[in-house]
Amino acid sequence: MNRKTFLSTITLTLSNLLALGHEKSVSCTIKTNRICNICKHNLGKSIFFEKGVKDVEVDWVKETIKISYDATKTTPDKLKKYIVSIGYDADELKADLKKREILRYCCESNITICK
Repeated sequence: MNRKTFLSTITLTLSNLLALGHEKSVSCTIKTNRICNICKHNLGKSIFFEKGVKDVEVDWVKETIKISYDATKTTPDKLKKYIVSIGYDADELKADLKKREILRYCCESNITICK
C-alpha cells in the first residue's frame, strides 16, 4: 500500500467516525389516549416517517410510546405534534378531531370524540 492510499484510508475512516459521533441518540416516553393492537402496529410504523426517529416501542397496556431519536434532527415537541396530527393524544396535547374520527372504528371501546 502506498503512502497516498494509506493516508486517504485513514482520512476517510476518521471522517466517518467523527460524523457518527455527532448523532445524539436520546429517547422520550409519551403518554397517549388509547392504543389497541392495530393502532400499535400503525402508530409504530407511521412514526418512522418523522425525521430522526431511530426506534419505537408502543406499549398498548400502559398506553405509552417510547421513541428513540436523533436529537440533532427532531425534538419531543415535534414528535408529539406528529402523533397529534395522526389522531392520537400525546401527553398534554389533544388529537386532531378529524383524524381521531377516522381511528374511532379501530378503538371504539375507549373513545370520546368530544373530549
